[in-house]
Amino acid sequence: MESTFSLRPAVEDDLSKVIEIENQVHVAPWTLDHFKSELEKPYSQVLVMTDDDTDSIVAGYIVFWVMGEEAHILNVAVGLPHRSKGMARQMIQRAVSTALGKGCKKVILEVRKSNMAAIQLYQSANFTIVHVRKGAYSNGEDAYEMALFLDDEQAPVRF
Repeated sequence: MESTFSLRPAVEDDLSKVIEIENQVHVAPWTLDHFKSELEKPYSQVLVMTDDDTDSIVAGYIVFWVMGEEAHILNVAVGLPHRSKGMARQMIQRAVSTALGKGCKKVILEVRKSNMAAIQLYQSANFTIVHVRKGAYSNGEDAYEMALFLDDEQAPVRF
C-alpha cells in the first residue's frame, strides 16, 4: 500500500532533504542558508509534506509569508517521484486557508513565465495574472505575478 503524506512545520533537520528537492526542480535554487533564515522569521511558514508512516520522506515543501492583509507564497516544490499526486495543490490550499484564517485579503506569488504546469495549477485555484515582471529572474526570464483575492466573492477559492 502506498504511503499517505501530510503537512507539518519544517525543522532544521528537514532541510537537507528540502535542498535535494530544491536542486532537482528549480532553475535557480535557494541555498541552505536561505531556508534556515526562513525558519527564523516570525511571519514565515515553512511546511514539509512527509510520509505518515515514518515522517522521514520529504516529498515536497512550501514557504509562505503572512504579513498584514497579504500572504506571499515564495517557494513550492514537489520531488520528482511524488509529482502528479495533488501535493502541490494541498500545500497551496494550506497556505490559502492559513491566510484566510489570519484575515488576509489576498495571496500573491511569482512564477516563471515558462512554468506552464505551475501557472495552470494556480489558475485552477482562481489565481489570476496581475502583472508581468520583465527580466525578473537571473537568466532574464519574465515572471508573472499572480494573485488570489480572498475578499472577492466573484472569484471564490477553488480546491
